[in-house]
Amino acid sequence: MNTPVASFKNFNISLSSKAKTILVEDLNFDINANETLCVVGESGSGKSTTALSLMGLLPPALKPSGIIEFQGRNVLSMSENELLDLRGRQVAMIFQEPMTSLNPVLTVGEQLAEPLVLHEKKSWSDARGEALRLMDLVRIPDSKTRLNAFPHQLSGGMRQRVMIAMALACKPSLLIADEPTTALDVTIQAEILELMKDLKAEIGMSLLFITHDLGVVAEIADRVLVMKAGKKVEEGEVDDLFSNPEQPYTRDLLSAVPRLGSLNGTATPKKFPPLGSGKVDQDIDSETDRRGKKILEVKNLRTRFNIRSGLLKRVTGYVPAVENISFDIRAGETLALVGESGCGKSTAGRSLLQLVDVSAGSVKFMGQEIHGAPPKEVRKLRQNLQMIFQDPFGSLNPRQSIRSCLAEPMKVHNIVPRDAIDDRISELLELVGLKPEHADRYPHEFSGGQRQRICIARSLGFNPSLIVADESVSALDSTIKAQVINLMLELQEKLGMSYLFISHDIGAVERISHRVAVMFMGEIVEIGPRDAVLGNPQHPYTKRLMNAVPIADPSLSQVRKRLKGEEIKSRVVGLDWVPPKQVYQQVGDAHHVLDR
Repeated sequence: MNTPVASFKNFNISLSSKAKTILVEDLNFDINANETLCVVGESGSGKSTTALSLMGLLPPALKPSGIIEFQGRNVLSMSENELLDLRGRQVAMIFQEPMTSLNPVLTVGEQLAEPLVLHEKKSWSDARGEALRLMDLVRIPDSKTRLNAFPHQLSGGMRQRVMIAMALACKPSLLIADEPTTALDVTIQAEILELMKDLKAEIGMSLLFITHDLGVVAEIADRVLVMKAGKKVEEGEVDDLFSNPEQPYTRDLLSAVPRLGSLNGTATPKKFPPLGSGKVDQDIDSETDRRGKKILEVKNLRTRFNIRSGLLKRVTGYVPAVENISFDIRAGETLALVGESGCGKSTAGRSLLQLVDVSAGSVKFMGQEIHGAPPKEVRKLRQNLQMIFQDPFGSLNPRQSIRSCLAEPMKVHNIVPRDAIDDRISELLELVGLKPEHADRYPHEFSGGQRQRICIARSLGFNPSLIVADESVSALDSTIKAQVINLMLELQEKLGMSYLFISHDIGAVERISHRVAVMFMGEIVEIGPRDAVLGNPQHPYTKRLMNAVPIADPSLSQVRKRLKGEEIKSRVVGLDWVPPKQVYQQVGDAHHVLDR
């Protein structure tokens, strides 16, 4: 791994305007042959922008300078035709959001075949056959059927596999993976990481892996590059960097990583130590249990989505998204809802706010029945019952400034006097780690993590009693995630706020929750105190979830046993709920259990 495939030399990116702004400054690093270089850092540190520049994909407003050398040629001096040949054939990229990167009106097979026709000059017939082989390579079950599927018909894990297959189509020398597992649950994430390691060895390519998850870094990296505010902070071998970080910022990143098992024996949530304090968890006083009476009671909740077919769109069946779940949440309490993609977590959260049609059951908030209540009553209840949505870009109006996005609900519900709205907006932005001047920007001008913080600020503007947080910290880097979790715990302590914390991040769940409910195929299979469920899981499915959690320790991650093949199948058979035959057909030869 001594031969560089790509080298950044005195590389800079500036924003040309009246006052020249430097976004990336004096960056120098190499990507060696057959190695995995992980780039980590906070949102907005320049990680993705640097990667885009290697493929010549920077927007016109951003001006790169210096040298990006790829196989002896300077990418910055290439013509557009040379860049077209570079992209896909020699350098490929897996983008952060597969749903927005895939064309919704083309089948998966057509999109996989296109780069083969363009770069390899294959016929569409041959390219389609190769597309089928690629789908098998990334272990997509029932590939012949899914070749004709559209992106919206696949789960998040499968869409990400399609993106990987597309990137590998022309066997590139360098694969850039920009947060490829951020939106995936821990079991699918484990599969994707194993898959990428296997394919890297099989094809003999180099991998530039961009992530904010240091657990993932420990799993996959050979070397690590740490960035902050567009500059290189530290670079080194993964074992050395984790065991002996040289820079304070790197130590802060590592201290902010939730470490599963660190709260064993503790019944209540616990805040992260302040960044730069050098403190460890044991030095922080345990939080006092201040939970009050029940404010939310859910009994036998059932949400089913109808299947319609024919010209008249008659109902011919249904999909059981949520099946007879029951739980309650007390004032000042956090109940975490965990499980794989497609298990019904988000649908359960939306059902509480009547954002989807509930089929049966009871949802009582503050003693008032929500299910079946008149729209005016539901709207009034939503002032006290807020939701942070999973997709921050989709939940922000692209035509509204952040100021307008935050001010509109306050005006509609008369939360604060109109002359105090601007001050409240500044206060909310500072609460979630942003600056007041960011209020006049638009959603597309922020990174994914920054957009999520804006959505959190918007929900806090109501001073609600209960927040349904649907993957609210999954897109945040470790330091901001620690700050947001600490903020949520502080608000809970001061205001008695409650949370339904929907997440696939088990480390974050351990930090913030009092109790944990585990969902599997629409049902809650295990629920109880956090320490009991995470520390001593009883259900086979919960045990499998815990086994897939990435460990932020390279020495441990290398020896951890993965559940694969027949062992996984045997655990499925042992579950209380036995899936139908077609589900077993999706298990595959090694990695899948249930990927709806």
